[in-house]
Amino acid sequence: MFRKARAAEGAQILPWHQTFSVGIIMSMLAGYLEAYTYTLRGNVFCNGQTSNIALMMINFFRGNTAKALYYPIPILAFFFGTVFATLLRSHRFKLRWARVEMLIFALEFALLFIVGFIPQGGGDTVVNIMVTFTTAVQYEVFREARGLSYASIFCTGNLRTAAEYFSAFIGQRDRRAGATCARYLMIIGSFAVGAFASAWLSTLWNVRSIWVGCLLLIAIIPLMVRSRKA
Repeated sequence: MFRKARAAEGAQILPWHQTFSVGIIMSMLAGYLEAYTYTLRGNVFCNGQTSNIALMMINFFRGNTAKALYYPIPILAFFFGTVFATLLRSHRFKLRWARVEMLIFALEFALLFIVGFIPQGGGDTVVNIMVTFTTAVQYEVFREARGLSYASIFCTGNLRTAAEYFSAFIGQRDRRAGATCARYLMIIGSFAVGAFASAWLSTLWNVRSIWVGCLLLIAIIPLMVRSRKA
């Protein structure tokens, strides 16, 4: 695993969606959306379906049936978002990889922009479907940064991988493994920063704070353009 990562690090020309900068921004966006849906849209995690399943069972146990029956909504949205992205990645639509990722990019931007107009309360179900769908698509498509496999919407797998590289760093005195560990920790840190920013900005701009997620996506456009010129 470590040798594969090292070889990938040596490559200088990468598609825009596989650059480390895009990985950082996507992870930050995922943290931002996770906190957004939890704090403003009914205590639902748009990324963490494991947590949603646990919360569903806890509410069933406590007799909160109506609340429990709400959690299958984001779970199914995540499921079908993954199905949608998988079909795009297949060649049924005859789209090249770059075009598929640009389509996903535009779709995510459009859905997040629309979410900012949906009022809190009655529209939360629709919002959770839309946001969870986008994060599922993001997770399926954006999965590599600078040759390193990573989860763009979760932290657990990234934390495990960081620990593996850290073990190689301290056990084998492998500096490259230490540098790779640092990159994974940066991705995890960006998720945390995004979640913190979302929790803070939601108190200022309420549901429209989702548009900060659109700004994060806009920040990717220069990287996309530069990659196409390379």
